[in-house]
Amino acid sequence: MKIAIAQTDVVQGDFEKNLEKTKSFAKRAKNGGAEIAVFPEMFLCGFNYKKNLEFLKADGDRAEKELCAIAKDNGIAICGSLPHLEAGEDIPSNRMLFIDAEGKILAHYDKIHLFSVFNEDRYVKAGNKIVTADTPYGKIGMAICYDLRFPELFTRMAKEDAKLIIISAAFPHPRSEHWRILCRARAIENQCFVIGVNRGGSENFNVDEVKYFGLSAAIDPWGGIIAECPENDEALAFADINLEEVENIRSQIPAQADRRDDVY
Repeated sequence: MKIAIAQTDVVQGDFEKNLEKTKSFAKRAKNGGAEIAVFPEMFLCGFNYKKNLEFLKADGDRAEKELCAIAKDNGIAICGSLPHLEAGEDIPSNRMLFIDAEGKILAHYDKIHLFSVFNEDRYVKAGNKIVTADTPYGKIGMAICYDLRFPELFTRMAKEDAKLIIISAAFPHPRSEHWRILCRARAIENQCFVIGVNRGGSENFNVDEVKYFGLSAAIDPWGGIIAECPENDEALAFADINLEEVENIRSQIPAQADRRDDVY
């Protein structure tokens, strides 16, 4: 299976421009032979919560429908996070979608751990459900950005037999080493593949500018880096992975079977 890692910058609050960019990356990913294209956290809008809410209240799930159309038109599965507002509610969730190559939403995951340092908990409704999706490619776990710091979530997904975990993120400087170490740790300790897609570029918040460092990567169950995007800039990288390797590795070091849940 070939996965495209779409490390994009994001035009804050502009769904239309970001959808056009997504179309371009999806087409390039398909032309490169990928079956799945993975995008960063909030890749259609960034983190202007006011503008995002205005769009959602005016246009509902139009952006989600357009993403489904992009997936279908290009014959490629798409995964990434964007804001989602349920009917009758005023606070959106940060939702990761897994859309198949026919344009159908196979699964969604609402971010559980909200980043209070940036006040995400004030503007986003937290999810309460761990998600492992049954897909044509195998069982895939889903996580978003700050979730990476909570290993229990990943342990649970591995227990549910996730062989690949996808992380959409918007990690900024200066935490690049945290990102690299934690992505590899989650792969090693759960003996699974990890695809971590972080955004590039920067984003302005009044007088403050946040710079994202990219370094999106595909990591194998031994913690080896299969493919990695460069620092800061937009990029598209490809990773060939074989999920059958997971069972072989787990049989060599049976860490899952040796867990002492009765103790801890």
